[in-house]
Amino acid sequence: MSERVIEVDVRLDLHVTPEQLAGEIGRAAAKGLYLACEHVLTTASPRVPYQSGDLERSGDPTSRPGSIAVDNGKLEGMIGYDTPYAVAQHEELDWDHPLRGEPKWLELTLYEEMATVRRIVATQIRRALRS
Repeated sequence: MSERVIEVDVRLDLHVTPEQLAGEIGRAAAKGLYLACEHVLTTASPRVPYQSGDLERSGDPTSRPGSIAVDNGKLEGMIGYDTPYAVAQHEELDWDHPLRGEPKWLELTLYEEMATVRRIVATQIRRALRS
């Protein structure tokens, strides 16, 4: 028996360079990271220590867009609350919160929502690759 070799000449015309593709993925990842930060802040809201509502409002992404910052180059997201006492409220484990809330509300929410955060970013990258 003799072996037959079939040669096929296929040309793929992708209309995209690797650099363009990397750029699209980077932009999609940054968008996903912003949406994921928004999700974490929104999910954390019921856990924020509450007295007057100022602390909670300072981290509301709909009314305070500055509560989220994304570095598109490094793909790092930063979320936070900007009242002068936000860090102390977050870090002090012994403070009493009689109305509502708990210390470490942001940190705990981030850990609990990590799978969702990853899913949000991945969804944006998949959408970019489909278009």
